[in-house]
Amino acid sequence: MAVLLGALTIIYCSFAGQVLAEEISVVGTGSGAIIVEKLGAAFSEANPGVTVSVPPSIGSGGGIKAVGMDQAPIGRTARGIKDKEKEFGLTYTPVLKLPIVFFTNKNVGIQTLSTQQICDIYSGKITNWKEVGGQDAPIRVIRREDGDSSLDVLLKVFPGFKDITITAKSKTTLSDPETCEMVLAKENTIAFGPYANVTGLDVAVITIDNRDPTDPSYPYVASLGLVYKEKNKTGNIGKFIEFSTSPAAQEIIQKAGGLSL
Repeated sequence: MAVLLGALTIIYCSFAGQVLAEEISVVGTGSGAIIVEKLGAAFSEANPGVTVSVPPSIGSGGGIKAVGMDQAPIGRTARGIKDKEKEFGLTYTPVLKLPIVFFTNKNVGIQTLSTQQICDIYSGKITNWKEVGGQDAPIRVIRREDGDSSLDVLLKVFPGFKDITITAKSKTTLSDPETCEMVLAKENTIAFGPYANVTGLDVAVITIDNRDPTDPSYPYVASLGLVYKEKNKTGNIGKFIEFSTSPAAQEIIQKAGGLSL
């Protein structure tokens, strides 16, 4: 009898543990996903039994659509909600500023460029690194597809970028991981994307007009935020949203390559 009761107790405890376990899946953009992962890890540590997962990127628009169609309770986005998406009735909560940087393969040997030099490189006016103080090697330009959140930031706030036509010789990548992989693998390359995605990688982040992306006044930033329906802002989902905007989250954000709001 004692053995039977012990076995039942083990089964009950195991079942209860499965019931109490919870996974919060935060879907959406690849921009700054690593920061959301770190916030999720800290939240999970403070809330045993709750796991925050960050699935591969489906884009800001994909995350908004998934939450709007009740396919996911919470999403991550590197832009605000567009007019055509307002029908979903979502709430947007900004969490951090995401510096958008230019970075190169380590072989390039360039540390700083001006805004004009970057525009000339991306328009194809400058085609060799020696023209900006680097080695005698052709520049390989990597860009993102139209509608990408990092590209949108550059078109809105980077001086002169909206006025150029990006060289037809550029290579278009369709995700932040693909961009990083290409810069790591290909010599003489330059690309742009969220600073958080390249910290820790063996690439060179370019300072622009001597402005560093860790400076709070760095001007080329996207806003990374969470989207959700108010009906889902309950329990641990609500707690995670509140944690992400709390003072406790700010140190995590800054260490991971983001800037406080």
